[in-house]
Formats: sequence, structure tokens, C-alpha cells
Amino acid sequence: MKNAELKIVQVKVGELKPSPYNPRRWTDVEKSNLRKSVDEFGMVDPIIANSAKGRKNVVIGGHFRLHIAQERGDKTVPVVYVNIPDEK
Repeated sequence: MKNAELKIVQVKVGELKPSPYNPRRWTDVEKSNLRKSVDEFGMVDPIIANSAKGRKNVVIGGHFRLHIAQERGDKTVPVVYVNIPDEK
């Protein structure tokens, strides 16, 4: 990556697709804690999503934050796109 700058953009929650291979699961306590944090401070870390052809908007990082945004009824979330054309 030559001097690439990461750009944060607002993306509609409904356009993002959780990846089917995400192994992480969370407890009700973890959900409650993250929700309280987002309610108080907003979405501090952006979601990382794929920009590669055929994998556009597949979430790479931030599934939990996306889940909380969906529960809150957020319309958009901050996203950073990276181009990763292959799961491997």
C-alpha cells in the first residue's frame, strides 16, 4: 500500500453484509455494555468493509458494532473500505 489514506465514510446500515465466517458471539452483558458505550460516545471505531468486486460491503471487522447499530435503529454507520478480493 503506497501512502494509502484510510477514508471514513457514512454507509447505510442496510447496505452492509455480515460475513458468514465471523466466529465471534457475544453475551447479553457484552451487548448491554457496548450499547451503553455507543449511546454515550457514539460509534468511535468505524466498521471495516470490503470494497472488492463481488464482495462489496461484506463486513470484515465490526460485526458486533453493526449488530448494535441495527438494534438501535441507526440509519448509517462510519465505514472504512479495504480491497480484499479473496477470503484467504
